[in-house]
Amino acid sequence: MEIPKRVKFDRVADIYDETRAIPEPFFTKALDVMEDYLDKQGMILDLGCGTGRFARPLQKRGLNVVGIDISEKMLDVGVSKGLYNASFGDACCVPFKDGAFHSTISVHLLHLVPDWLEILEEIVRVTRTNFLTHGAFWPDIDNPNLQYDRIIEESGHKREPLGVIEKDLTGTIEPYANVYIGTRNDMVPAEERISRLEDRIYSGQWSIPEDIHREAIDKVRNRFEGEMVEMRADMYVFVWKIEDLSDAIEKIRSEK
Repeated sequence: MEIPKRVKFDRVADIYDETRAIPEPFFTKALDVMEDYLDKQGMILDLGCGTGRFARPLQKRGLNVVGIDISEKMLDVGVSKGLYNASFGDACCVPFKDGAFHSTISVHLLHLVPDWLEILEEIVRVTRTNFLTHGAFWPDIDNPNLQYDRIIEESGHKREPLGVIEKDLTGTIEPYANVYIGTRNDMVPAEERISRLEDRIYSGQWSIPEDIHREAIDKVRNRFEGEMVEMRADMYVFVWKIEDLSDAIEKIRSEK
């Protein structure tokens, strides 16, 4: 079967963990919360597992985690870190039977697929109990990322997710639990953030024309050159009961 075109992270596989890291102690807290809603005796699916950022630490805790990802390079990085039971696959057609998993985890995936409901429907199909994700709320603090987005939007090439960001899903489908794990508040050199933007490490940048991207980088660098900037986010683990997710999806489909 031919797999539809997807956003793949092959181009950033080698730097993904470094540039998307959740700092301690927040990452350990997120894992602790997830573990509370998972079953050590059952199978757990990490859908869009990437480099095993969540799957591998949970495996180390004794959970039976199976990973699926569309990027073979991301999986290769995961395997090099010790990730196992992970394979190539599309989140919209999960190669497992109905109810195969106790719970499913998926982090930073839903915003990459236009019909994100297809992914949720597959999660409902293969999962018996819970769906978990991690999300962060970033306030509108003046920083290079926010300025870059504004400049791109002013150019007529607004950066928008293809699907739905995990934190925004909570406004569409109410979670069973939303567990606050802390507020990340870092002061970092502006140039560090600008360099990441310049290298186009974020998937939302990949469709921006080079001339517009270059102009935005120049403006952001002129604005923040030599400064330290605040990067703050309130972080949560969200949990949905599968039966609630199923009912909500059916309602959303019927209203379309």
